[in-house]
Amino acid sequence: MRQVPLFEDPEFDEARDLAGLAPDVARFVRDMRAHGGALIELGEGAPELCDRAVAETDPLLTREGRVHDAWRRSPAVRRLALWPKVHAYLRAAYGREPFAFQTLNFRQGSQQHAHSDMIHFSSLPERFMCGVWIALEDVKPGSGPLVYYEGSHRLPVATMRDVGFNGGAATHTDYERHYEPRFGERMVASGLPRHELLIPKGWAFVWAANLAHGGSAITDAGSTRRSLVVHCYFEDGYYFTPMFSDMEAGRLKPRLPPDIRTGWWRWPKREGRRAAVPWRSVAAALWRDLAHRPRG
Repeated sequence: MRQVPLFEDPEFDEARDLAGLAPDVARFVRDMRAHGGALIELGEGAPELCDRAVAETDPLLTREGRVHDAWRRSPAVRRLALWPKVHAYLRAAYGREPFAFQTLNFRQGSQQHAHSDMIHFSSLPERFMCGVWIALEDVKPGSGPLVYYEGSHRLPVATMRDVGFNGGAATHTDYERHYEPRFGERMVASGLPRHELLIPKGWAFVWAANLAHGGSAITDAGSTRRSLVVHCYFEDGYYFTPMFSDMEAGRLKPRLPPDIRTGWWRWPKREGRRAAVPWRSVAAALWRDLAHRPRG
């Protein structure tokens, strides 16, 4: 089983590793390697399903215009999170079987500070995680499009200690105080190209675990940017939350992520064996998955 995603493997050989892949899949793998992100046209039926996802999630949106894990209540969101074409592309690019574990729906642009998902979700082996951003409507300039820094997936991973936090277990306030400004400074200093994502409804953008991304400012007041984010892990990994871990000391905060396909957790593994997980985490995951069975 691969210990490094195919497209991030230092020994990647295009002629060898892309042999036999369909041209569109090979292009996806090449784009992931070169840029840290790649586009997928979801294809027939996707635009109509995007409309259904909007209709099913509108009543669930918070005052902030977002909803967490709508896949449990929206059959359309669940279908998009499990879209076969996306999972086939991920399987080719990573060399392991993917599984979706979280969704986020947005009405407006998030205007989120630049960050790497590897501060929120990580795995052992490293980098077996990705984000899939799906446009539920055509993305217009001024609506706060997703932004990303091309090639930033190759930069060193930034931990809480790296950004100056040394106070033990971090909180969201520590993240805002230390991580966000320092990470933003790193991106400015990197000189890497910054892109805004303007794509039509029914298209997806996949980003590598360490790709820096966020939300641009909304300059067209009242505009919407309806979108769905799906976060994916890959089979037989150890899943954990870096922000709440002491990475340098090896004290990791494990996760029991749900598999959207089944509605039940995936147990973290280390070296092919089930890893130890605190009983409180097990109880919380059991309650989560029993109390919120997916509809449809």
